Amino acid sequence: MIDFPTELNQEQLAVVYQGDGPCLVLAGAGSGKTRVVTYRVAYLLEKGISEDKILLLTFTNKASAEMVNRVKNLTGRDSRLPWAGTFHSIAHKILRKYSSLLDYKNNFTILDEDDSESLLKICVKNCKDTTVEKKFPSIGAIKNIISFSRNAELPLSDVVDLKYPNWFEYVPVLEKIACEYSKSKKEANAMDFDDLLVNLLLLLQNPEICRRLSEQFQYILVDEYQDTNRLQSSIIKKLSSVHNNVLVVGDDAQSIYSFRAADVKNILNFECDYLGAKVFKLETNYRSYQTVLDVANSIISKNLKQYKKVLKTILFGGAKPLLKPHLDQSSEAKFIAGEIEKKLKAGTATSEIAVLFRAAYHSQQLEMELVRRGIGYDYRGGLRFFERAHIKDVLAYLRLRHNPSDTSAWLRVLLHEEGIGPAGAMKIISMSTGAANIDELKQIGESLGDRATGGWQNFLNIYSALMSSEKKPSDMIEVVVESPYADYLSSEYLDAAERLSDLKQLIIFAKQHDSLDDFLAEAALAENFALKNGKRVVSSDRIILSTLHQAKGLEWKNVFIMNVARGAFPNDRALREDGGLEEERRLFYVGITRAKENLYLTYPMSGGSFGDSLTGPSVFLEEISPDLLEDHSLLISNHNTSFNDSEAGVSYISEEEEFQPKKISPGSFLRDIDDL
Repeated sequence: MIDFPTELNQEQLAVVYQGDGPCLVLAGAGSGKTRVVTYRVAYLLEKGISEDKILLLTFTNKASAEMVNRVKNLTGRDSRLPWAGTFHSIAHKILRKYSSLLDYKNNFTILDEDDSESLLKICVKNCKDTTVEKKFPSIGAIKNIISFSRNAELPLSDVVDLKYPNWFEYVPVLEKIACEYSKSKKEANAMDFDDLLVNLLLLLQNPEICRRLSEQFQYILVDEYQDTNRLQSSIIKKLSSVHNNVLVVGDDAQSIYSFRAADVKNILNFECDYLGAKVFKLETNYRSYQTVLDVANSIISKNLKQYKKVLKTILFGGAKPLLKPHLDQSSEAKFIAGEIEKKLKAGTATSEIAVLFRAAYHSQQLEMELVRRGIGYDYRGGLRFFERAHIKDVLAYLRLRHNPSDTSAWLRVLLHEEGIGPAGAMKIISMSTGAANIDELKQIGESLGDRATGGWQNFLNIYSALMSSEKKPSDMIEVVVESPYADYLSSEYLDAAERLSDLKQLIIFAKQHDSLDDFLAEAALAENFALKNGKRVVSSDRIILSTLHQAKGLEWKNVFIMNVARGAFPNDRALREDGGLEEERRLFYVGITRAKENLYLTYPMSGGSFGDSLTGPSVFLEEISPDLLEDHSLLISNHNTSFNDSEAGVSYISEEEEFQPKKISPGSFLRDIDDL
């Protein structure tokens, strides 16, 4: 028998003992979320609930396996928990049994990403108007739009209007493509990953099947509920319709994946969706010092649409988080790298150091500084800066200007032009050998086919501008960024804006070099850093660089959050979306709560998109009480507002507060020469 009162705190124990009926468990950061779920399952098994009557839904196979193993260890028996798994794996298991009711054979195929894109390409070819001159969305972009529409349970036209308005003119053809894609999958007796959930919900529209399954699942537990989308929420509602024993565990303060269609309203509206629901709060944090949690509590308290929680710790001591402004991005990077170097020399394990940032392009200066100092790092949330496709593309154009015989550079720039394949590219390369100027290159187009001619002309437009640009590398990059290459990014990628931001960071880096040869050499050295025999060296002896999104669920003793600057964090694009500011604030909260002991918040005073504009502190820094920070800035706050994007709009402080003596608040002025 498990001694629950001894092994759980009072908050956790209440969930385990009182978890019948609809229950919302608000699990604050580091409060033992996985622990409470596994103990609840173990408690149900001890009470005699059959394993096949418990449905445990997770977001990853790893989380599911971890919970099943914990339950086995707790109960001391081989608890199989046959209905523990991801949403998709559970849907697949059910659909194998009932697929005939949806006119599928039970041997239906599950399409992987490559299979899905291959089938979608055929549908696009059949539906797309070939006379359209404007760049059409790429296959990947179309697939993402269709997927978001289905998971968010929104019309495709609404998704395009809200998120990709520049493609709104294509809505009719996109809808036609989506219809053709659905039809093609059905004819092939195949489902993609989204179909598993869509078809499960469709199956649950059958009253008999819905009754049968919801009767079977006497208890439903859902992990990471803040990450569920509307489709998943609808499925849970159906499956819990008989017993109504649905216990969801999550934290609205950590809902940060709306770009994947996750909907924080699933948590915020839980009590409306499940009348009579119990609400439990896990507010005891086992990870961080109170000095860190005080800053986190201060930040998240500014959100209006939330369940109020105040994290408290069992740990004592800890230094106040340090706020450190810098003149520019370069000095910010040098400070962070220097502090990391000090910690490593003092014996701090590399596994206990992480640098977090809002967007991938924010890390470029730091990556270069770490390379210069020989500090190894692993990158999460994407590729290292110089390994990203668009960075390599632009460098390839510069390599061609520097060395017109560079075959690999030719291949890279030609193969993303429409109508030019590998054979056509090699033909062009062979004909370009010895071409002395642009006029001679233009003549190559006369021997190409119609489709290849258009792509070749597009390349020449870019290359001509590049050849006539100034000799400084930064000027050359700017020419490419402002060329038709930007149209290529816009049509190919949903995150084109972020990729352009990467390229603008490349311009900042290039401004340090007058020589194209020196610039290309340093870029190549950076790209090959930590490579051995052409392969990435995997090592545990590295610090972590990560986007804030990828850092969720992880923890380190020492955490740096960099570029907490106006225009960078909160993200400008997020501010244009409904609820965007509050989600950005939640993202900041997630970053802060990754720190166990030491937290550093840094920002540059200058260094906007092209490194020459004033930025200053993020509005989020101005929301933190200066008493909570070791503040290396000096600014009398000019902001008498609480920044919020909710229905309440901007809230103003009272006149009494207005005329109180001002306190020093995190800001953008330097205190002394040391801050340089």
